[in-house]
Amino acid sequence: MSNPNSENDLVAIISFEGSEEKLRHCLHALESWVPSIIIISSEKNKTLGHIAEEFRASICICHKIETDARWDIALNLTNNNWALLLRSNEIVTGQLRKTIVEKINKNKNTACQYPLPLTVVFLKKRLKYLLDWHDAKPSCLVQLSKNNKFASQLPIKREEFNGELIRYGEDTLVDCANEVINKAEERALQLIEVLPNLSFVSLLIRAVISSVKKFIKSYFLKKGFKEGFEGTVFSICSAHSELLGYLRYFEMHVRNGKNLHNNLQSLKNILIIKLRDVGDNIFCTPLIYNLKQHLPNVSISVLTWSYSMPVFERNPAIDHLFDLPKNPSSQDIKILSSKLDSSHFDLVISTHSGRLSSMLLSKIKTRNRINNHYRGRNKHFTSITNESNYYRSAIERDLDCMRSLGLEPKDSKTKIFLTPEETKWARDKLQKKGFDLTKIIALVHPTAGATIKEWPIERFDELLQKLNETESIQPLVLCTNEEFARIQCLSINLPDLVILHELTLRQMMAIVKECDLVIDNDSSPVHIAAAFEVPRIVLFSQSIREIFCPYPENNQHYVFYNDVNCRECELTRCEDRICLNFSPNEVFSKALEILNGSPKISGFKNQLQQ
Repeated sequence: MSNPNSENDLVAIISFEGSEEKLRHCLHALESWVPSIIIISSEKNKTLGHIAEEFRASICICHKIETDARWDIALNLTNNNWALLLRSNEIVTGQLRKTIVEKINKNKNTACQYPLPLTVVFLKKRLKYLLDWHDAKPSCLVQLSKNNKFASQLPIKREEFNGELIRYGEDTLVDCANEVINKAEERALQLIEVLPNLSFVSLLIRAVISSVKKFIKSYFLKKGFKEGFEGTVFSICSAHSELLGYLRYFEMHVRNGKNLHNNLQSLKNILIIKLRDVGDNIFCTPLIYNLKQHLPNVSISVLTWSYSMPVFERNPAIDHLFDLPKNPSSQDIKILSSKLDSSHFDLVISTHSGRLSSMLLSKIKTRNRINNHYRGRNKHFTSITNESNYYRSAIERDLDCMRSLGLEPKDSKTKIFLTPEETKWARDKLQKKGFDLTKIIALVHPTAGATIKEWPIERFDELLQKLNETESIQPLVLCTNEEFARIQCLSINLPDLVILHELTLRQMMAIVKECDLVIDNDSSPVHIAAAFEVPRIVLFSQSIREIFCPYPENNQHYVFYNDVNCRECELTRCEDRICLNFSPNEVFSKALEILNGSPKISGFKNQLQQ
């Protein structure tokens, strides 16, 4: 028997299917009569390299998982007229080899593909009936033309071949389970091309119907029932790979946002829901900035509490602001829902899936929803954000919403925007209150959203006296009008102490920007200071530092933090508050250390040395 002639050289292209032992058997059946062999694998390891060297084969690295796509890629790397497309678990028998050689030597110069006669060994039993995975491309002999190097595009010619191609399939049920997963992955990639955007329920119904059809086809139409145990197992595996393929498609391309990522250019209008307090809204500003950087032509709107809305005002990345009172009535929600629906949002992102946020998200008419996780409340989404590390910062948690779109942030810095008029107002206000803007202004905020998070007022009193005794430091206290009665006692020992309490949120932000140091509980002024890069000291209480104080400690930022056993207690009242057990001397010393680098320090260093 002659080998293929040199004019019509033959190459064998073998898709590596995972068993190195079976690959050896496959190559052993080819090495004496196939001049050129290419092994296609997703990665190259030492063993595979040794096998290729032993059989004088080359290796092509290809990350495609579909066998026919692998074959096409390798075909485009060859100049051969004929190619034998095989899987690594297949053996070409002697009689089949003879027919292949004869077919090549006849050389009809007609580009086509010839499916090879297949016999399957499954669970170590040779099957009488051909049971193959659904939509599996048959191994074949192809004749190529100069203009066509894709086997999948060639016409199929069915001719009689003597002998058989024996495929040694899965040996055990464990192998079957692994192959089901592989076939499901292939099926998911096929579904991307053909499936419309379906709801999960519609997709599940279609998946169940399709998997039942696959079972019927394998078990009855292909006579799997006559193969007994092996036929039953194969039919069940075929049906399960179909069902799992639909679910995998939904997981990869709907739930994980790939469908949306592939169609980002279709987005015109995005709404971000942030129904949280001032500090949390400041944490959200990097998400808004980065979305605008990636999608400059998209209109971005924000929905937040009415009292928190000033955080987002004047932000050039925001086109529209919507607000809601903290305890909205059903009529408030109805009116807002109508406004939101009329805006026709392509994507709605809820960065913190509280009860009301999730309810609003479910009511807004939109094709795409992202509902960031929060204690199991992340319902009503079409694209999910990954459940992050428990101690992941609030800023990064919000940025995870855009990562679920396949977009990586460029900047995680928080941003607040003031007008020149607002800055001038703050400077004038401070000067009218007797502050010298050429000297250091140390702002103290002795309150917090919850009293359990407040450092004791008597310690703030002692700290303020120490600051006031330092010639180059001018202490300033900030609070809301409602809090003023609680902290007015600070004026007893410091009658000239300035306490600003009748300010709007925008005015408070402008005042913070003009200060040289902010000393605060875990509250909004410290986050405002961070946005303006004002040095700050945080007196941290029961919350999780890594989440709610997401700034690295440096010479401009320091966190007083006691890692006590009762941390994260979520109490609203506590008589001990050992988490806040810091002395005024400690805080004062840290303030001096930070202020030592202030540009307004003239004369201050000499005072420190004395």
